[in-house]
Formats: sequence, C-alpha cells, structure tokens
Amino acid sequence: MAQKTPWRTLRQSAYFLIGLTVPASYLAWKTQAAESLTAGAHSPQRGLDQHAQNYFIGDLGGMKVHIPKYCAEHVEYDADPGFGERRKGPEPERTVDSRLRSFGIDARFPEMKCKQSKAMQEDYRHQFLSQNNNWVSIGINAGEIYPGAEAANRHAGYVKRSIEKPTEFWFENYERIPELVFGLDAYVVKGIDPYSGSPARESEKTNDKFFSYDKSGAADTYISCSKTNVSGGVSTCAMKFSMEPTAKALVNIRFARSLLPQWRNIRQSTIDLLTSFATPKEDLVRSARQSSNRN
Repeated sequence: MAQKTPWRTLRQSAYFLIGLTVPASYLAWKTQAAESLTAGAHSPQRGLDQHAQNYFIGDLGGMKVHIPKYCAEHVEYDADPGFGERRKGPEPERTVDSRLRSFGIDARFPEMKCKQSKAMQEDYRHQFLSQNNNWVSIGINAGEIYPGAEAANRHAGYVKRSIEKPTEFWFENYERIPELVFGLDAYVVKGIDPYSGSPARESEKTNDKFFSYDKSGAADTYISCSKTNVSGGVSTCAMKFSMEPTAKALVNIRFARSLLPQWRNIRQSTIDLLTSFATPKEDLVRSARQSSNRN
C-alpha cells in the first residue's frame, strides 16, 4: 500500500502539540468558535431559525446525512486540503454522496441539543470549566481516516499487553481492578509514582482505562479518564466506539468525569443524535433527479 501523504503526519503532530496546551488556550479557542455563531455568516440579523434550514450534507460512513450548520464545526470531506495545505481550485459541490471525513459537535446531555441559540451558547461557555459540566464534545472520524470497527479492541489489547510486559514508562503499566466499575472492565496504573512515592493509581498524572465488550468478547467501547493535573482543572473522560453497522464512523466523545456513571446513556444518545441527521428518502430522490438534470 502506498505511503500516506506527508501532511497526515504533520497534522497528527500538530494535534498532539495542541493537546499539550493549557486549558485556558483551549477555552479561548472554543469561546471564539462559539462567538462565530453570532458574527459574520452567522450574524444575529439573519436569525438562528434561518440557519436551521442550512445543512452540511454528505455520506457519513455509508449513511447519507443532513447536519444543521449550527450543530457541526470544522467539517472536512475526503480529499480536502490537509494541515498547512491550500485548496487547489474551487471547492467541489457537495452532495449526499460526498464522503465526510471529520467534524465536531458540542451537545448538552441528556437532551443532546447543540448550540442553536444564544442561551445555549452562554450555557456552554458558563459550564466549560465546571466539574459538573453536562456538555459533551463529539468528534467523528470517517471516510479516508476511519480506523476500522476494531479501534476500541486495539486499545484494550495495548492495555492488556502492558500487564504482561511492562513498559519503561511507569505511567503506562496497568493492572485490572477485580470488580466492575459502572459495568466496565477497569484498569489503573500499578506500582509507585517515582516522584511522590505514593501509589501510582492515585497520581494526578495517570489515566484510568475502561472497556465494555460485545457478545464475541471483543472490546467495543474504550474510555480513558484523566484526573485534575492542574489547579482548578477538570477531570475528563474520552470515549471511543464505532457506529458500525449503522455507519463506518469512529465516534470520540469527551465529557466530564462526573458523567462516567452515565456512559451508556451518553453513548446511545450520541448514536441517536447522529442517526437523526439521516437524510429522508424523498430528499435522496430529489437530489438524484437534480443530478440527472445537470448531466
């Protein structure tokens, strides 16, 4: 198989570096993104009701979708320019057959409403750095960057291998907790924190890992939860799972650790939200007719 284009490596490196920035920087970026909904193309004069009629359309892992523009951010399609690249030529006309590559959604749990009004935007900003934040951030990987349905199981394999063969990094060596945690298989870092002398599992620098399994015994959901490693910080969890067979898409959800007991509801509510974007059959017929007329 041909090697991936260099910009993929650059983009992955950039994402890693971005992940190391302080929460304040991330908050500033998210605040700016939220404010963009009430400026420029999303100006109050046009009204949010009008924007509700505008959609990102495309093929989400085999599922044709119409996603309200007030709901999705940073939408990318297959063959879009990579990190640091410029588009060559005009942007292609998007249809329900245009393969979506990635996008993000912020939704308030449990009703799973997006930032579709000023009140919702203010609520999001107010809760952003709260330990009891009930907003979830959803990221989608599909199309040419879909890692496959077994992504969660690969994470499980990595954690289990660290038990059999410890690594040189103390914070990556895990042991399984005998009892289930909220119905999940749970793993914590074993041994001693070399800096504090305390049990490693108590260190603010470590993550706890959780897995659920399908009927075949393969891990179908992976959750990694951090601790508050900065003063006044927020403990968060990141959950990953595939939407197959509904769609070939990997779902990444970040939420406050206080919501971990509700991980099943968050998972199902996210699936319900994404499937609610499925394009009605009559729209598909209309799109096919319009395409035929153009040809």
